[in-house]
Amino acid sequence: MKKLIVLLVLTLSFASCEKEELNNTEENLIEAKVLGTWELYRDENLESVIDEWTGTECTTKDEWYQNTRENSQIILEFKSDNTFVDRYADVEVANGSWGLLDDGRFYFDYIQNEAPINNKLTQRRYITIHCDNTHSVEIQDNKRAVYYYRKMGTTECSDLIEYHVE
Repeated sequence: MKKLIVLLVLTLSFASCEKEELNNTEENLIEAKVLGTWELYRDENLESVIDEWTGTECTTKDEWYQNTRENSQIILEFKSDNTFVDRYADVEVANGSWGLLDDGRFYFDYIQNEAPINNKLTQRRYITIHCDNTHSVEIQDNKRAVYYYRKMGTTECSDLIEYHVE
């Protein structure tokens, strides 16, 4: 009976280690999708525009607009130590940390240690991976803007993305 219990414990321990190794490998493969140097190639913004003018007052409506950014030099570099650098060309303008949430989404947060605090960098950013070389970024509590990045030196996979503006 003791031999059976020892055998059962060893079997469960081995299965547990295998599952843990598999989960770590899967997580590393997933995280590898975000690692690297990314350049902004497009952004879309929901703007309020005048819809109708009656002569005394106007009504507005929301419309999506897009900016194509060829060679934007707005760059995010995600590193394997879960830090990132935000650069314009070769100049570091900000940095922070990134990670993977339990729900499978990637996020990144800016670090601001010095005053004055830049309020535009206080919200968390969420990354949606569209393919191996394209992702989009949305800012927490801001449904009016989406930023699209591609790995440096590649072409984005636009056919896999549902842009707001075609």
